[in-house]
Amino acid sequence: MTKLGAAVIGAGNMGKMHARIYKELYQAELIAVADINEERARELATAMGGVDYYKDYTEMLKDERIEVISVTTPDHLHEEPVTACLEAGRHVLVEKPLATSLEACDRMLAAEKKAGKILMVNFNHRWAPPYAATKNQLRQGKQGRPVMAYARKNDTIWVPTGMCPWLQHSSSADFLSSHDIDLVRWFFELEVKSVYACGVKRVLKGMGYDTYDAIQALVRFDGDAIATFESAWIYPDTYPTLTDSFIELVMERGVIHIDRQREMVDAVDNEKHYYPKSNLSCEIEGRLQGAFKYCIEHFLHCAETGAMPMTSAADARKTAEVVAAIHRSLETGQVVELPLR
Repeated sequence: MTKLGAAVIGAGNMGKMHARIYKELYQAELIAVADINEERARELATAMGGVDYYKDYTEMLKDERIEVISVTTPDHLHEEPVTACLEAGRHVLVEKPLATSLEACDRMLAAEKKAGKILMVNFNHRWAPPYAATKNQLRQGKQGRPVMAYARKNDTIWVPTGMCPWLQHSSSADFLSSHDIDLVRWFFELEVKSVYACGVKRVLKGMGYDTYDAIQALVRFDGDAIATFESAWIYPDTYPTLTDSFIELVMERGVIHIDRQREMVDAVDNEKHYYPKSNLSCEIEGRLQGAFKYCIEHFLHCAETGAMPMTSAADARKTAEVVAAIHRSLETGQVVELPLR
């Protein structure tokens, strides 16, 4: 079996996941990791069995063995490494969202077109069994056309203040609701035509993080279906799971609820009652399984065959436009029409 040479830019939480999956997949050979924090890059390289590591990813791009690259830098720092990798002739998988501005999205799409390479976005929820099963149900057409959706994705306060403090340069709509917007667009097979959003800045701003505590957006789709997207990241850290996630789809002739709070597991020890997550990633016999892995497998398949990724950059740009409209509505207090001008 021919293996694709793989590398990862960014050695944080997501970078570690990407590196480990490349290391474990039969279709790939992890060659290198890069991070501006050289010690962090060295630690990840060592954990991956002594692969090469770099502080400067442009030096890594000189290694011709590398064919595919994951970019797992913070949300607002995707454009530069993604563009450099494409210009160097590599296929790229970038963490969601594609970018935190439409201008950056468009520049990356232009770089993808010029390079003739694949740029895919890691909206891995599409590969999670609850969401994939929902899509399969909707394809049967028994429930009729979409009427309404409600999507909630809320995090504990440790996420923006401890796990990823760079999130002050992002928003809960970018980091959390982008997943749900992508999913509901996929479920409904409709595009958004208007957005009205409200938000609260209080708790995090008082802690020195100038970002919204919570955002709710009312969205109207083509065909007059509606949806509410809710995101917050100030749940107490005592909450039994890092993320509270729920989606309701109301159709003409049916209803679907997707509740991923417990994922069928309740666990209690002497310190805490908690709900272990398993759909996105779960270790089985020492190897990671789940949606995260399946998404990367899909990326490698597309890189090898030239197939269009299910979560292409062009499709992810549509989700980014909805998030940009949410931000514009938060700033203006007005309904924002799409496409944005």
